[in-house]
Amino acid sequence: MTAERREAAQPIRKGSSTNTNDVSRPGVSMYDDVSMSSEGGADSAVKSSKKNPGGDAIAAKETRALCISRIVVAFVLVVTGAGAGLLTYFVTEDGQEEGFESHFVQMADEIFAASNSIFDGASGAFRTMSSTMTAFSSSQTTEWPFYTHLDFEAFGYSYLTGTGAELVSWSPVVEGDADREQWGLYSSGSSAWIEEGHRWREENLGEEMPEPPFNVPPYIFRRDVVVVPETGAGPFAPIWQMSGAPTDSSLVNFNLLSDEVIENAWSSLMKEGRQALSDFLMASDFYGEGAKSQEISNVPQSLLLTPMFNNFDSTKMAGAVVAVLSWNTFLKDIIQEGAPKVFVAVSSGDCGSEYTFEVEGPTVSLLGEGNLHDTKYSENELISEFATASSSPCNFLIKVYPSEDLHDAYVSNAPVNWTVFITGIFLVLALGFLIYDLFVQKRQNRVITDAARSNAIVSSLFPAEVRDRLFGKDNKKDENIDYHSHLPETSKFRLRNYLAEEDGKQENDQPVDEAVAQANANADVYETKPIADLFPNTTVMFADIAGFTAWSSVREPSQVFTLLETVYRAFDAIAKRRRVFKVETVGDCYVAVTGLPEPRQDHAVVMAKFARECLDKFNELAKQLEITLGPDTADLAMRAGLHSGPVTAGVLRGDKSRFQLFGDTVNTAARVEGTGMRNRVHLSSDTADLLKQAGKETWLRKRPDAVTAKGKGSMDTWWLIDPNDQNQEQEDKKENEDDRNAGLGQKMRHLSHEQLFDSLPPKTQRLVGWNVEILKKILQQLIAKRNAMPDGKNYDTILTKKEDELRRRLNCLDEVTEIIHLPKFNARAHRNRGNPSKIEVPEVVMEQLKRYVAAVAAMHRENPFHNFEHASHVTMSVSKLLSRIVAPDEVLNQDDNSNLASNLHDHTYGITSDPLTHFAVVLSALIHDTDHLGVSNFQLIKEDHKLAKFFKAKSIAEQNSIVVAWDRLMSPHFIELRRTIYGDPSELDRFRQIVVNNVLATDIFDKELTAIRRKRWDHAFEKNQTQEASPDDAVNRKATIVMEHLIQASDVAHTMQHWHIYHKWNERLFQEMTTAYQAGRMDKNPAEGWYKGELGFFDNYIIPLAKKLKECGVFGVSSDEYLNYALENRREWASKGEEVLAKYVDKYQVKEKEDEAKTDDAPKGKSEADSTDGGVTTATEISEAVNRFAIGDDIVKGSISWIRQFIPDDNAYTIRCSGPQLRDRVLRRELDARSRRSRWGMAFDNSQQKIYIPGILPTRPWLNE
Repeated sequence: MTAERREAAQPIRKGSSTNTNDVSRPGVSMYDDVSMSSEGGADSAVKSSKKNPGGDAIAAKETRALCISRIVVAFVLVVTGAGAGLLTYFVTEDGQEEGFESHFVQMADEIFAASNSIFDGASGAFRTMSSTMTAFSSSQTTEWPFYTHLDFEAFGYSYLTGTGAELVSWSPVVEGDADREQWGLYSSGSSAWIEEGHRWREENLGEEMPEPPFNVPPYIFRRDVVVVPETGAGPFAPIWQMSGAPTDSSLVNFNLLSDEVIENAWSSLMKEGRQALSDFLMASDFYGEGAKSQEISNVPQSLLLTPMFNNFDSTKMAGAVVAVLSWNTFLKDIIQEGAPKVFVAVSSGDCGSEYTFEVEGPTVSLLGEGNLHDTKYSENELISEFATASSSPCNFLIKVYPSEDLHDAYVSNAPVNWTVFITGIFLVLALGFLIYDLFVQKRQNRVITDAARSNAIVSSLFPAEVRDRLFGKDNKKDENIDYHSHLPETSKFRLRNYLAEEDGKQENDQPVDEAVAQANANADVYETKPIADLFPNTTVMFADIAGFTAWSSVREPSQVFTLLETVYRAFDAIAKRRRVFKVETVGDCYVAVTGLPEPRQDHAVVMAKFARECLDKFNELAKQLEITLGPDTADLAMRAGLHSGPVTAGVLRGDKSRFQLFGDTVNTAARVEGTGMRNRVHLSSDTADLLKQAGKETWLRKRPDAVTAKGKGSMDTWWLIDPNDQNQEQEDKKENEDDRNAGLGQKMRHLSHEQLFDSLPPKTQRLVGWNVEILKKILQQLIAKRNAMPDGKNYDTILTKKEDELRRRLNCLDEVTEIIHLPKFNARAHRNRGNPSKIEVPEVVMEQLKRYVAAVAAMHRENPFHNFEHASHVTMSVSKLLSRIVAPDEVLNQDDNSNLASNLHDHTYGITSDPLTHFAVVLSALIHDTDHLGVSNFQLIKEDHKLAKFFKAKSIAEQNSIVVAWDRLMSPHFIELRRTIYGDPSELDRFRQIVVNNVLATDIFDKELTAIRRKRWDHAFEKNQTQEASPDDAVNRKATIVMEHLIQASDVAHTMQHWHIYHKWNERLFQEMTTAYQAGRMDKNPAEGWYKGELGFFDNYIIPLAKKLKECGVFGVSSDEYLNYALENRREWASKGEEVLAKYVDKYQVKEKEDEAKTDDAPKGKSEADSTDGGVTTATEISEAVNRFAIGDDIVKGSISWIRQFIPDDNAYTIRCSGPQLRDRVLRRELDARSRRSRWGMAFDNSQQKIYIPGILPTRPWLNE
């Protein structure tokens, strides 16, 4: 008997007597309606039901089976519904996409075929024209090139109407001095065809033509700003007869071969002897207004050159028929009316030019130069060659792209609608199933309840054996049969038969290995074996640059590659010397291995030395490169990871064969590097064990915490160290400490200009060097322009007088002007200007520039945010934005195309053409926070600060920065520098205006000034702008506003750069405002509104400002880059800002309070025995000692709030000692401790018996005027 049966049967064997009190127990009521025939039967039934779990077992079993079936059916319905919905969606979507792609391909094929057909028709027509002219010339007695075709206007017009060409002409080949001179006489005397052409056009076309005479230049000429007669033997290709006839006869005899684009096509024509199509050009530059397209202005054109010969037997070219073809001609009237638009880009391939057209039905419009299609559809690009029958120097391509309209015409919401419909059907089925299941469940519950009740009754009336027989559970039917094992045995038998059948199939069928055969048939099998092997003993290093992503996001691509090339070149040299094998570089990751291709036992030791040397070399190079690559370069750090073990290595062959490493060792090395730390070499246990075996235990320090690596779990790792680690850490700590204490101002006030730079901290020196390099490049451009247009006058006396006058202008706000007049473009200066990079700036000027920038650095206070590093960051952003609009000018210098340079000047409102403007804008960025007090203008006004009074409570910090920096620049120490920056009074005025306007533009919280700037922007850039008094005013107004917005964007550039850059400067600003709040110089805790304030700042200032950069249209891709970063940082701050703010508060406010609490709880005084120097020992004595100090008021109020509890005069900054006996150490220690706690430093001058609080202003005699 089973345990269940024994338990059920036991009450009956023990006796039939029952306890009548059990009737009242729970559960009896369900049996109240059952009549019992024997005494106590009902009670026995109840007891049996409680002790016998048979009924519950039946119910549980049936319920479990029902639940399983319900889950299975529900799962099938859900999966089927989801699968049907997804299948419907993807099938419908694929159908739409196929329809879209099919129609687009059809349209593209039509464009390719039709455009080539149009060209072929035109080229065939002009070949016929050339042959006809050859035939006519053969019948004449004149010798080439002295030939004039009769009735050329009518003759040429017949070919123009059939080809769509704008103009057709022909040019003879003139060679030799004699023919050149004779041609001049012939052409000037044979100009009657011009008058005849005009007469024909008046009679047949009704056009109004100019009156004769028409004087043709008596010589072949070229244009170089002015007309220059050609000399020499040639060959020359002068413009001769044209249809239509020119209205300006001075165009005739222009030498087409003097233009580089035409000369290239002509060379191809001469070489191949067949038609040639030129690169893009504007034919009106050579043929006048008659060559312009009548449909689209400024449309790109090409010249189709068709060779002409003396006669049909000659192979020597005598001239060429020249047809002016506008590119829109090849694209119009191809697509039917009403068809969605497509974008067509025509490219001259190797010649490097490209234009984009919008083709909408039969109409064509020009979008502009470059590939301007909708980038969402770049992957749908279709390309076809064009004009392949011609001998063009350019391999022309036509690229077709779909538009949003075309896509929307085929792609609709049908997939979603069908998916919802199909899914809805399955939802209805599922609902029906649930309703049906509800009724089944109710019925099942009744059946189970009845079964349980029956089981309880039977169990109470019969012994277990009888009950089991009644339910068919008799175990004694046949003792020879093991009923418990029967079903499992049957299952095993069936499984064994199934496996046997499968084995039989495999034995009998034995099919050929089709997979191997297919692989052998399709594989690209090399004739030689792969170059690969297993190397059991190697050490792999992965190294990358920590902080590289954020750093590179604010640099030009060339700067990024300068860093990587410099670093990797140094690593390669170390690898070559130490016989380390460089595997590859991927971005900022450098991969190397030792132990292959030549095995070596000391592979781990060599790689450890290599990694350590690379780490030191990187730190050295980063500091050196900061001078050329700008701020934060020295903050980059290398992180390396090493792991030892076997690797599979070899050459992976293909289009670009590469040496590759494979295996777990490579993966582990990458994980070790990824879990490492900056400026550290991280080792796995395997590498550490090999170093121990080599006796290098002193190189190792175990990492205290185990690291968790992806795919590896928990790992014990080690740090690679050497005896210099500790010293290096101390040096780095010292340098960082020096940099943090680089508020500089008061400490360096008494230093000479010669001593100033050497007294700066190392990092500040590097920043000074970088700023000097930036300004030096602009000075080179200034000198180059001045050399190209020498004035020869001496303005020293006038400039000295004007400098004194400007130095006395202390209220800068009155100087702000709406329009700064920039110089007009000077074509002669542009042509004559030499290469600026080869200009040598005088050594004395460079020395003064270095000293001035060092002085500006020294005048920056020790603020976490408004400091010299931030000024350099703003300068870097300004330089980057300016470089994006200056870069095309370098191309123009090479081509010497003054017309194009003039267009660029106009497009950028003159900013790019004037190096002085460039210098002033960059200098404005450098000085805009000079001597910033670390508090807002609102706070200075509230404190009734002396500066607030002096500057009339308007733009206080900004005006102060201008006055301080300008005063220093006007010092006699920098006269040569000033004469290099500006050379005459007008340049000095412009320089001053730009500096004043730009620095004051950084005051973005003055509502009145902000409203004025917004109105000026609307005036200049809105569509409904008011008319300016002159076009120059309109351009200069825009230039003024663009410069102001440029420095505004750069001042907050960290918000429009990588998230890590934004996070860094946002934290520093919070720290600065917290410092002010803790010093009593801010009413509200900045943490209270910081999160929402940043969101509002993004929405109301940063993002609109980024959009304005894009709207003004001069900053190229940078405007898109700034806007995208601003939007991304806004999203990041919205999701992470509260968490980040909590960390700020914990770092700068919570810990601050804890430190203060510890200081307040510490004992304040000493016993008299402990006071060995007779100094003050208690807070009271400190107060008395401080009160004995005379208070100076040469600085503004409110620096350190705690000092106010000792000194009643709030104007205290400099504490002057009344005698040497008051230099108490305890006082100094107390002052120093408190100043550190409030993040202010102090310096002591024993010679003058003063206590200096750093961050004070430079001497300002004008404050007392």
